[in-house]
Amino acid sequence: MSAVTGTRADARRAARRRDARREPLRLVGGTLVVWLLLAVGSVSWWPVYRDGSMVAAAVTAVVAGSAVALAGAALRLPALVVGVATAAAFAVTGVPAAVPSEAAGLLPTGPGLVDLVAGVALDWKRLVTISLPVGSYESLLVPFFVTLLVATVTAVSVATRASRPELASIPALVLFAAGVVVGPTRLDVSVASAVLLGGIALVWALTVRYVRRAAAVSRTVGARVPVWRSVLRPALVGTGTIVAAGVVATGLGLVVPPAADRTVARSDVVKPFDPRDHVSPLSGFRAYEESGAADAPQLTVTGLPAGGFVRIATLDTYDGVVYRVGGDDGASASGTFERVPTSVDVRGVSGTDVRVDVRVDGYRGVWLPTVGDLRSVTFQGSDAGSERGAFFYNRTTSTGAVVSGVGDRTRYQLDAVVPDQPTDAQLADARPGTASVPTPSGVPDAVRERVEATTADAGSDGAKLLAAVQDLKRTGYVSHGVGDDRASRSGHGADRIQELLTSPLMIGDQEQYAVTAALMARELGFPARVVMGFTAGGDAGGDAAETAGGSGGTTTFRGSDVTARIEVDTAQYGWVMLDPNPVVREIPEEQDQTPQPVTRPETVVPPPPVEQQDQDRQAPPQSDRSTPPVQPLWLQVLLAALPWVLGVLALAALVLLPFAVVVLLKRLRRRRRRRAPTPRGRIVGAWDEYRDALVDRGHDVTRAATRKEAVVGAPGEGGTGLAALADRAVFGPDDPDDRIANRMWSATEEAVRSLRTGRNRRQRWRAAVSVRSLRTGSSPRTGSRRVLSAGRWHRGRPGTRDYDGPEAGERRGRPSEDQQP
Repeated sequence: MSAVTGTRADARRAARRRDARREPLRLVGGTLVVWLLLAVGSVSWWPVYRDGSMVAAAVTAVVAGSAVALAGAALRLPALVVGVATAAAFAVTGVPAAVPSEAAGLLPTGPGLVDLVAGVALDWKRLVTISLPVGSYESLLVPFFVTLLVATVTAVSVATRASRPELASIPALVLFAAGVVVGPTRLDVSVASAVLLGGIALVWALTVRYVRRAAAVSRTVGARVPVWRSVLRPALVGTGTIVAAGVVATGLGLVVPPAADRTVARSDVVKPFDPRDHVSPLSGFRAYEESGAADAPQLTVTGLPAGGFVRIATLDTYDGVVYRVGGDDGASASGTFERVPTSVDVRGVSGTDVRVDVRVDGYRGVWLPTVGDLRSVTFQGSDAGSERGAFFYNRTTSTGAVVSGVGDRTRYQLDAVVPDQPTDAQLADARPGTASVPTPSGVPDAVRERVEATTADAGSDGAKLLAAVQDLKRTGYVSHGVGDDRASRSGHGADRIQELLTSPLMIGDQEQYAVTAALMARELGFPARVVMGFTAGGDAGGDAAETAGGSGGTTTFRGSDVTARIEVDTAQYGWVMLDPNPVVREIPEEQDQTPQPVTRPETVVPPPPVEQQDQDRQAPPQSDRSTPPVQPLWLQVLLAALPWVLGVLALAALVLLPFAVVVLLKRLRRRRRRRAPTPRGRIVGAWDEYRDALVDRGHDVTRAATRKEAVVGAPGEGGTGLAALADRAVFGPDDPDDRIANRMWSATEEAVRSLRTGRNRRQRWRAAVSVRSLRTGSSPRTGSRRVLSAGRWHRGRPGTRDYDGPEAGERRGRPSEDQQP
């Protein structure tokens, strides 16, 4: 027996020497694989930043995290010390890497540390309420930096210290998933990136598994095994299978891409700017035409192309009362405004690049005048910082807003793309597009009747749209209802549009004509919306704005230059802007005109004089919602961190669930043994409890070993006494009593406690969750075994012992049972 024990000890020492020689290879190989996984996992964050600062932050996080993890592996530091070192590395390197604007070279500053720590909790919400990409704007690099740093420390530590290093791919997968969650709604991350990350993780898992199996075989047989046959060949076969599956998955993802945008965090997050809280700018259209305001300068624009249009707001929701932004419930894409940290992605927009300088004179409001499709905006002046932080943009409607308001000190520069527009001949062949626009409600019947009357001779959808718009321009007359103008009621509700279309003379201004044209386009199946802004002459042939230097010079827009147009979505050209406004011309007397197709009786009672509406007294927004109170900072931090805390707890619970099940099974097994109905059953259960403790702590107990053989070379104290007491109780001539059973359990508990002596926390934890004793069963003999009961051997269940039956004692040696007949 001693020779066998010495041979095993020598084999274990040889195995430890081989493991020591392989330790540097494991450190280097595991670290390199983790770096590859993290590099691929970081690809999902690129659409969020699209800036070189992200690469610098990534390199810093990986280097710092790897240094901490490798130091912990080399010095065998506990997890608490590694966590403290990670926090220190985050504080030292975080400001230069994630908040570069607050860093003093390569050193952190006080304000930078404040932004860094606050960004861990608050910047996640800011990141999903801001337009992408964000670059190095403020402290928005903090979420990526802290996620990558923690992922690096965790992954490298697992790869270099854990018994199953393949689990180190999990942090990289979490990193990739986090980038997708905070990323854009459209699929900017290639499907191949996700497939590549999963493929690398699977290949590494296969390789590590075969290496571990080969090492186990080598320790068992006491000799080296062929590396090619045991590791490389099966790993290559598995890699080929994974590559084939990855190619198929990537091909399917490219051939059949998602039909709609993804649902990510920014899809459902509550936005900080809600356009429904503000009055529709179209409701105040006539205010620009009032005496005094019509000639007052509103904007001074430099660099605008000839005939250019300055957009104030785009309105897509009509409820029969007013045209506004955002849909009835705020779910429309036009109601989602985001902060623009650096620039707006205008890839795919075909048009003319322009750079426009704007100075605000008399214009007031939250809506920021813009040109074309915005690429970037740069505020200037003393209030540039606050205006920059208060600027929000909706790329669906190309509408900007400054929450704090636009005033006479607002100066800014726009870089934008003015989209190309099709000609009328091209538009005649256009088909309705597929853009999602809220369905209008309260549309008067006169709109449908007018469309049917004016488009009967047109063939295609585009031709019908042009015919309806040309009819408005041909038969309409312009009057703002101010000064000596003909009476023209303001507003664009359903009653006003009905009146416009059914009166003998169609008299209105851009407010009514744009709304009418948009409703007619919707009747024809075209997604349509109203655009309010400024253009030279106001689209009605009035006095043009003052222009210096021709095209690209300085243009001063006055109140009379305000106008409203429509945009329709087409399948061929996207959103196309149309001008439905008649030119200013003399309005004839009503009796000299031929009645319109839809007329009133011949005796027309002139409408009563319309009292001028005070344009400065605008109706409140069409909403009964109350503005929610501002939450305190501590509550904002708590609400921002709560989802991540709950997610981490849920993940931890999921990871710890198998271990909890193992511990629970062992508790139930111990309880069944301790509460056996007979003293002999409790004594045998106590011995089995001790034996299972030996097995869980790595002590080799052969299936055929007796109790005395099982404790040979066992760690701890008391094993020999337990074996003798159990044998005496089981095989002795007398039945044991409760006192002996209690003494057996007390001795067993002391012996089990002695097994923990000299073991660290990790070893004790591994023993507690080990399943070796559950696999081998509670009896030394597993499988189909025979049990002696009442003088006869019989078959028992494999791996189990019935502590409640008479066979619990395996009684042998009683005289009455040993006597032969």
